[in-house]
Amino acid sequence: MNEPPVRRYSGRSVDEWKAARRERLLDAALELFGTEGYPATSVERLCGQAKVSTRHFYHEFQNKEAVLLAVHAQLIELAVRSTGEALAATAEAPVEQRIGAAVEGYLRTIMTDLRRARISFVEVVGASPAVEEQRIAFRELLVSSVVRIGDTAVARGEIKAKDFRFLGLCFIGAVNTVVYDWMLADPRPPEQQVQVALRDLAVNLMTS
Repeated sequence: MNEPPVRRYSGRSVDEWKAARRERLLDAALELFGTEGYPATSVERLCGQAKVSTRHFYHEFQNKEAVLLAVHAQLIELAVRSTGEALAATAEAPVEQRIGAAVEGYLRTIMTDLRRARISFVEVVGASPAVEEQRIAFRELLVSSVVRIGDTAVARGEIKAKDFRFLGLCFIGAVNTVVYDWMLADPRPPEQQVQVALRDLAVNLMTS
């Protein structure tokens, strides 16, 4: 049997229209949550920014919290991909290079756009139990990456065994505090300067 033809509107299928609508809402969330803040942004404000009706908003998301979860998930995916690519590219390099590449890969995804930094380090903190669960799960993912780097370096005889989970938690806490302070600084230091300082901190924590 032949498949029924796909209905198209202005050259797009219904699924394409829905995907584009969802993307506009996520772009609006990045802009508004990342500049005005999550509590200050209403569903109506998101819809106005995205040029989407409130009726269509609720076709895509259950509520405003669901939008925050989705845009935060996008930032997590970006950070995980960038960090993974950096580690893959330095798989056979000395541990200092692997650590530096991973830290720089992660920080680039966050610090090149202040909206991403604000959502990642301010707006998601304590926003709701579901958002907090997602934030903590991402933190655990980062910590597990630190542990893998450390265990690999120990197996290669590059460094001595340590409590790499503890070091990972310490470093992530430092990143949160330093990037938050950097966001509020006036004048703001060059992002590269902060990234280098955090990279050196990570290397020292793991290897000294």
